Amino acid sequence: MSTVAPTSLQSEQPPIITAPFSANQPATIRLYPLSNYTFGVKETQPEEDPSVLARLQRLEEHYEKHGMRRTCEGVLICHEHNHPHVLMLQIANAFFKLPGDYLRPDDEEISGFKARLDERLAPVGSLADGNKEGDWQIGDCLAQWWRPNAETFMYPFVPAHITRPKECKKLYMIQLPETKVLSVPKNMKLLAVPLFELYDNTQRYGPQLSAIPHLLSRYNFEFVDENGKVVAQTPNCDYEGREQQRAMRPKVKVLAGEDVEMKTEGENSAEIKQEGDLTVEALNIEKQNGTH
Repeated sequence: MSTVAPTSLQSEQPPIITAPFSANQPATIRLYPLSNYTFGVKETQPEEDPSVLARLQRLEEHYEKHGMRRTCEGVLICHEHNHPHVLMLQIANAFFKLPGDYLRPDDEEISGFKARLDERLAPVGSLADGNKEGDWQIGDCLAQWWRPNAETFMYPFVPAHITRPKECKKLYMIQLPETKVLSVPKNMKLLAVPLFELYDNTQRYGPQLSAIPHLLSRYNFEFVDENGKVVAQTPNCDYEGREQQRAMRPKVKVLAGEDVEMKTEGENSAEIKQEGDLTVEALNIEKQNGTH
């Protein structure tokens, strides 16, 4: 198989088409180029807490009033040079996080999450013309991280001795449309980070963000250029993909000569072989009749 899409394949020696190898996988996700999106800035959104200690103190107060805190964050993906990039925020030139935040106590999960995404990334002013509130396509839940106590550590499981975790954070796949306008607060940066930069880079991004490449490995991707053409893809072995690759396999065409119908070289070869067989058969008949 090849990462080159069948419609873009130009080699005269195409890759070997293997047997199907995509059982029980989710639907293929289409990624659009980073250049398709428009980015702006909006008013500063200061952090609610001046320090980590104050944030943990507020978490304890939330738990005493409302129980476990619910947090949702989105994994927004586009591509650059046919490689997936994750959009994330950088605060104070040091702290990285995904778009999203904790839900209010009475919020429904998905609608509350969309409202939080709007607060963080929805455009304002002239950029907001034609933009709809809550216009986010929320996909699969990729992971759940648990905070057992009012501390900085979170785990992708609930420790055995913990019966009342203080916070649950969910990471959701966000399917970006072909074009979209996003605005980021002035005190933050919106970055497009490639998967190879995140992978196994806990020292810079921490365990949650560095695990994103693992979470996304279950998906096959199609990479679309600015003209809407699929130019690359995760090697896909499903039946439809194999048939499409066979159909799009490059063939040498006769551009001038006796072949008026411009048939392919393979078709001409078959006809020549057939005519050759008839010629041999005619010669054998003539030999039997003693004409030669």
